[in-house]
Amino acid sequence: MTDSRPGRSDAPFEGPVVVVSPHMDDAALSCGRLLAALPGSHVVTVFSGGPAGVSPLPEWDRLSGAFSPGDDVMGLRALEDEAALTLVGATGHRLGLWDEQYRERPLKLARFRAGAVRARRRRLDDPRVEDDAATALAEVAQDLPVRTWVVPLGLWHGDHEKTARACLRLATRPARPDRPAPLFVVYEELPYRLDVPERVDQAKAGWSVAGFELEPVAAPGLGGEARRQAKAAMVAAYRSQLPCLGTRAHLAVDADETYHLLRPVPTG
Repeated sequence: MTDSRPGRSDAPFEGPVVVVSPHMDDAALSCGRLLAALPGSHVVTVFSGGPAGVSPLPEWDRLSGAFSPGDDVMGLRALEDEAALTLVGATGHRLGLWDEQYRERPLKLARFRAGAVRARRRRLDDPRVEDDAATALAEVAQDLPVRTWVVPLGLWHGDHEKTARACLRLATRPARPDRPAPLFVVYEELPYRLDVPERVDQAKAGWSVAGFELEPVAAPGLGGEARRQAKAAMVAAYRSQLPCLGTRAHLAVDADETYHLLRPVPTG
């Protein structure tokens, strides 16, 4: 790998950014202050799909108390997502891949035609899930003329790890000749950074093995009560998720948001 590191004068937060979110609410929990500081940004949510009618409800949906069997859970959550992003002037893009809790559901194959069975199988945890995420992200990247992509470190949750690996593949794609080379910034997911701090170094090591180094970078304008309140309002918009998050939602609002500039390790 050649050293194509951006110069020190490159500032990743000079204008709107693209935040890649594994699920609806992850961008708010981890990057809510950043989004409030950079109106006009975009949020691309990878695992934003599921069955049109969820029955029976998986454990997370059941414990939330917000849904009934047969509800279009992800459709209802998309309404929350729109409300949250509107608060900070961000535009949402939902890729529609099925959330892990739905991919893991048992398949009653006899109920489906062959084509439907193949489609359902693609939603299970196999390598194609990550492939689909990487392909969808690359398609969005073609259409968004935004230089800075803010992507998850990949902490603990399977969907977060898959999203991080898909973003890594995006970061290794050749730059378009008609645009400046993109900048990639990695964020440490909240509240997972607080829940499983021992996993942070492990996740960072994965990026290192892939040939990158993570350089801490400060995002200006994230401090102060106004930014905290903006983030709190975003998180509160995801009403269905608050019962399961509990006090962890408040911890995420109050915690520092941590970012790292992604740089290829120089070789040769």
